[in-house]
Amino acid sequence: PTPEGMSVRYRLRIGNVIKFAAILFVCAALHESDAAERPRERVRIGVSSKSIGFFDIWVAHEKGIFRKYGFDSEVITMRPNLSVVALQAGEIDYTMMTSTVIRSAVKGMPLKLITIGLKSSFHALVGRGSFKSVAELKGKKIAISNVGATDELVARALLQKAGLDPRRDVTMLSVGASETRFQSLISGQMDAATLSLPHSVLAKQQGFRFLGNAGDVLHIPFTGLSTTTAKIQRDREAIKRMIQAQMESMRWIKNQKSDAIQFLRQFFGTNEPTAIESYNVYAPLIIDDVRVTAEAVRAILDSESATNIPWTQVADASLVEEVLRSR
Repeated sequence: PTPEGMSVRYRLRIGNVIKFAAILFVCAALHESDAAERPRERVRIGVSSKSIGFFDIWVAHEKGIFRKYGFDSEVITMRPNLSVVALQAGEIDYTMMTSTVIRSAVKGMPLKLITIGLKSSFHALVGRGSFKSVAELKGKKIAISNVGATDELVARALLQKAGLDPRRDVTMLSVGASETRFQSLISGQMDAATLSLPHSVLAKQQGFRFLGNAGDVLHIPFTGLSTTTAKIQRDREAIKRMIQAQMESMRWIKNQKSDAIQFLRQFFGTNEPTAIESYNVYAPLIIDDVRVTAEAVRAILDSESATNIPWTQVADASLVEEVLRSR
């Protein structure tokens, strides 16, 4: 009907609908404007290398998951021992280097593990193709990242299992990140190296030999967010948003296999077979809820010969539990 033929009531009803829609539009626009203008919190996260050991953090950083939870993230590669110093000095906000944090907390540094991302380490001890066993490494040079780091614990345990004394029978040299250890191996500077993914797979493709894996000797959780006790007291809500971001990143990796493999190919510059093999090692180790448990922390303490230390001295499980209860 024409406007003239409409009833007054009908025209009023249409007018009210239009006004209501306009109000909703304005409110939505204001909300988006507020969200866009609200400054994101700067957050700096320390990792030991650009490796798949920190897959969840690289994904959260590169795919905007941290931004979704209000953070402007910066991921910084540094040696594990420097990460705890930087954390304590406030130069970074979090570190992912679990074993180093635990060892430092045992010695009294006010640091705590707040999440655990993986059930186990996947470091491998890789040597020249001529070596057939770990025992043949006697008198040889082995590249590690840093004394006390997870990869060094793996190397030490494998050497001891083979009947070698890590302090006297081999020379273990702190070289740095997994990619640096990989380069030192293929250049011939080192006889063997502990490597993370994808570098262990790349070394295998180039004719180097797997001499042992973390799973052969150690059963300790690997990687997780850690921070200072002062930050836990001061920024509890922000930490819980970080935990939510890590959880979402883990879910994406686990549930979006083809996209995750494509990410590995692009971000780490690997071919598809390497990305697939690396993903198939990583994905089964994911702890979906990144929960910290007494059993897991005790396993790390046992590997550090700190069996007399209460697990709550080095870890805080309450933050993840609060996040899980709020879901």
